[in-house]
Amino acid sequence: MRIFVCERCGGNDFRQEKGFRTCQYCNTSYVLTAEEMPQKLSNISLNDDIKSLLNKCKNDPTNARRYASLVLDIDPTNSEARRFLNR
Repeated sequence: MRIFVCERCGGNDFRQEKGFRTCQYCNTSYVLTAEEMPQKLSNISLNDDIKSLLNKCKNDPTNARRYASLVLDIDPTNSEARRFLNR
């Protein structure tokens, strides 16, 4: 972990908010770099996509192998999609 030191007072106690790091002792602010900015985590659920593609496999047997391949791209362990590839 990188330790930051205030260039003005030498303090090392900072608070981060709105893209800045501010020294708690002298209130000097520093702009955060892209690496220091908090990252928002993405929470994507692919279960609905998998269910939709598996339904397409059942309803459109001509293109079932294509849909099953897409499911396996998302979830390589999906046994139901593997069944459609083996037909």
